[in-house]
Amino acid sequence: MRSIVNYGLAILMIVSISGCVARAETETETNGICETVEQGIRLHVDGTYGGYPHSVLRDAVLESVACPSGDAELRAFHTIAIPPPHMRIAVMRPIGQGQQGSLSIMLFSQGHFVIGERMSLSPFSRTQSPFSVKADINLATARLWGDLANRIAQGKRAIP
Repeated sequence: MRSIVNYGLAILMIVSISGCVARAETETETNGICETVEQGIRLHVDGTYGGYPHSVLRDAVLESVACPSGDAELRAFHTIAIPPPHMRIAVMRPIGQGQQGSLSIMLFSQGHFVIGERMSLSPFSRTQSPFSVKADINLATARLWGDLANRIAQGKRAIP
């Protein structure tokens, strides 16, 4: 009886550890975005969205990121483009209808923080599937590129 309990406990631990490893591998995955601009950007998606699988949230984020466009934004991006910068987008929305949520975007270049945006999710994004957050992500990333372009236009350094 004792050996059955010991083997059962060992098997349970192995199963739970392998589940944690599989989840960690999924959450650290990066994707290439904006690949038509310089060498592109490496994107990492973090967070949870009301109990939906992380892959659904990642797909929604990938479909909604605004890339730098316009002369000023492209000039600003060029100052941090080599090696390709890294963007981290975190979406947090607790489980439950109408719960508050937030969105955080951080841009890194050469291992240094460049610029970020943070905002609350819109009322529409708080009540729907992860794909409803696409407009919020698009707005926040467009603001990020505009803020970076303004910083460069004012003669400030791209990496503070």
